[in-house]
Amino acid sequence: MSYQFNHVETFGRKGAHKRKSSSRKRSMADIRDEMIRAPHACAHVDTPREPEVIFGMHPRQAFALATERADLAVDKIGRKLRSDAPVIMVGVASWPVLVADIETDPAKQAEYTLWRSATIEWLQEQWGGKLECVVQHLDEPRPHLHYVVVPRLNSSRRLRIESVHPGVRAAAECKNAGGSPRQQKDAYVDAMIDLQDSYYARVAVRCGLTRLGPRRQRLTREEWVQQQRQATALAEAHAKLERYKTKVKERATEFVNQRLAAANAQAEKKVDAVEQQSFQRIEMLKQKAQEYIAALRQKTTDLEGQLSAKEAIIAAQAQQLQLLMVVLEEHGINRKITL
Repeated sequence: MSYQFNHVETFGRKGAHKRKSSSRKRSMADIRDEMIRAPHACAHVDTPREPEVIFGMHPRQAFALATERADLAVDKIGRKLRSDAPVIMVGVASWPVLVADIETDPAKQAEYTLWRSATIEWLQEQWGGKLECVVQHLDEPRPHLHYVVVPRLNSSRRLRIESVHPGVRAAAECKNAGGSPRQQKDAYVDAMIDLQDSYYARVAVRCGLTRLGPRRQRLTREEWVQQQRQATALAEAHAKLERYKTKVKERATEFVNQRLAAANAQAEKKVDAVEQQSFQRIEMLKQKAQEYIAALRQKTTDLEGQLSAKEAIIAAQAQQLQLLMVVLEEHGINRKITL
C-alpha cells in the first residue's frame, strides 16, 4: 500500500495571472473539460472513458451552477465579481492500486470500493449540501475521484470562497483578527494540515494508507516498509472492528426483532381477547334488543286488539242509539230531545 492523496484547489471563470508571469492559471472551464474528458482537454489520457457520476449532479451542471451564481455575485462594494475571482473548489482523491489490478482482482476491487465509499462519506461530512458532484475516473493508471464544491450566495449576493475552502477561511479569520501576512499564511497551512489529518483519521487509516509518503518523511527504505506494514495492520484492525460492529448490529437487530415479535404476539392476544369480549357483548346486546323489539311488537298487537274491541263496542252503542232514536220518533218524542 501507499500514502494518501487528496488535493483541493479553487478556480475562477477566468484563470488568474500567475505570480511574476504573464500566463494564467487554469480556469474552471479547463477543469470541467478535463473532468468530462473533452477531446481537447485529455491529451494525457491514452484511451479516454466517460467519467462515472457516483454522487450528485453531472460536472456540466455543477460548473454551470457555479457560473450562474458567479454572474449574480458582487464584491464588497457592490460591483460585479471579477472574472478571475475564485468561485468554485475542485478536489481530487487518488487510490494507489492500478486500475488493471482492481478490475481483475475481487479483493482489490473490494478494497477500492471501501475507500471510495469512505471518501464520499468524508466529503459529505466536510461540505454537506455544498458538495455538488463526485465523479470516478478509471481511464488512467490509478483510479481517482474528482469532486466539486460550490459556495452559495449570501443575502448580500456575496460569493465567499472561504465558506468552502478551510485554508482561505483560516487566513481570512486571521487577517480580520489583525494577523500579519506571515501569520495568515501559517493559519492557511495549519487549516490544510487539519483537513489532511481529518481525511487520514476518517478514511486513509481504515484503508491501509499512511498519512505521508517516505520522501516527505525522509524515511529509509526499511523504515518506509515498516510504516507500510503498520498501516496495513491498522487497516486490518479497522476492518476487524467494522466486522465486529456489523455483527453487534446484527445481533442487536435480531434481539430487537425477537422482542418486537413477542410484543406483537402479546398484543395480538390482547386484541383477540378484546375482540372476543366485544363480540360477546355485541351478541348479548343484539339478543336484548331482539327481546325488547319482540316485547314492543306484542304490546303493539295487544293495543291494536284493545283498540279494535273498543271500536266494536262504540259501533254497537251507536247502532243501539240509532234504534232508540227510531223508536222515539215513532212515538213522537224525538222532537223534545236535544242531542
